[in-house]
Amino acid sequence: MDALYCFCFASDRLPGDLDFSRCGWEDPVQVHAVAGFQVVMSQVPLERFSGPAAEARLADPAWVVPRAAAHDRVIMQAMRHATLYPLSLGTLFSSTRSLALELAQQRRILLDFFARMAGCTEWAVKVLMDRERIREHLTPQGDPHEGTNGRAYLLRQRRKAEAERALGPWLSERLAALDAEIEPLTEILLIRPARDPAVANRACLVTSSGLAAFQAAVARLQDDATPQGLELHCSGPWPLYSFRDLT
Repeated sequence: MDALYCFCFASDRLPGDLDFSRCGWEDPVQVHAVAGFQVVMSQVPLERFSGPAAEARLADPAWVVPRAAAHDRVIMQAMRHATLYPLSLGTLFSSTRSLALELAQQRRILLDFFARMAGCTEWAVKVLMDRERIREHLTPQGDPHEGTNGRAYLLRQRRKAEAERALGPWLSERLAALDAEIEPLTEILLIRPARDPAVANRACLVTSSGLAAFQAAVARLQDDATPQGLELHCSGPWPLYSFRDLT
């Protein structure tokens, strides 16, 4: 039994000759008009994503990661031509009729999303830090003549402990300053969970007209952050996952 695997929805017409062959998806990907929307979809074996064997596959990073990457490449291929509502990996519909019913039920939400997101793209700004370098910077300077006896050792350890305690507030202050610089250049700035080695992760909704100013600001902030032991990494544009569920 087959199912309809859906990658994304669009309200604007997508080119009918979009080529997804280099995206790495296992089955042919096509664009179809359904219930007044454009849907990027693929017909796939239902058993690939449903059932006991599929549950085991979906728990295996070696199987999931390349398919998730191909899923996003399909969306990014289409997003060059329209604002898209991206769907999560493994979004299936049993038939075109069930898909049409879902689109009809969600029509108002989808149209509101397309109206709010028109002309915008999602960018990620991640912050990494050199913990040892920052800790050394925060460690109070000791007396150069304090010597190497036991008391001097304890004093050095105390200064290191003070630096470790100061690191958290110092980082919070720097991130707040970063947000204050970036937020005016975005339509929406979201604080996202940071995964190691990043200490901060921001999702930024940026208009096409404001993109150059946003990128220039991030580059300047990167230059300012480097001497402090911080690294900024800006990437995008990405599918609008971070903003699809905002009301």
